[in-house]
Amino acid sequence: MTVEPARAPGRRARADRRRAELIGAAYELVVTRGFRAIGVDDIAAAAGVSHGTFYNYFVNKRDILDAVIDHCFVRIRDLLLGPEGDDTPTTLDAFSARYARVVDRCYALVATEPGLVNFFLLEASSIDDAVLERCLHNARLYGAESVEKIRSGISQGFLDPALDPAIAGEVLLSILVSALLSALRAGSDGLTQDRVRTQLVAFLRTAFGAPPD
Repeated sequence: MTVEPARAPGRRARADRRRAELIGAAYELVVTRGFRAIGVDDIAAAAGVSHGTFYNYFVNKRDILDAVIDHCFVRIRDLLLGPEGDDTPTTLDAFSARYARVVDRCYALVATEPGLVNFFLLEASSIDDAVLERCLHNARLYGAESVEKIRSGISQGFLDPALDPAIAGEVLLSILVSALLSALRAGSDGLTQDRVRTQLVAFLRTAFGAPPD
């Protein structure tokens, strides 16, 4: 059996940290300038490393994009679901309030990080089919979380037992995307933040709520 030197864990930690720094630098460049407008040299310079160091971690610019997309989705999930992201509502009111907060956070995200939303909704899917599939894969992870919350709501009796959890989870994902698109339009079509929040939450209560006894 080969025993790794004691310093190996330290090397791995440094390598993981450097890789994360490259991904962070690429992320900032992608959301501010766009993927097509940047090169490996830009990423290396932003991360404060040499051109050669970049290739110790990634094959090319396209290779690091996969990691950037995963980073984007983690950031979107954290920002939209907030600190209670893993909590499961126990009443219809709590369920509705949760998604009212998600809608508001969609608007806050567009206001603070418009480049992230533009990349996610407008640029990423047009790069190539593999990028589109990676975006869909990440979206399905969010959808799977939503499905579990639907099942929990059904089991607790505040969501309609006739719901198909898989379809309802897709609807919740569609609501998130709809809120982001509305936020990008900034009310230019008359869909203000208050109106979008009120109508989406009212739809959820009507479509998902358990029928009265």
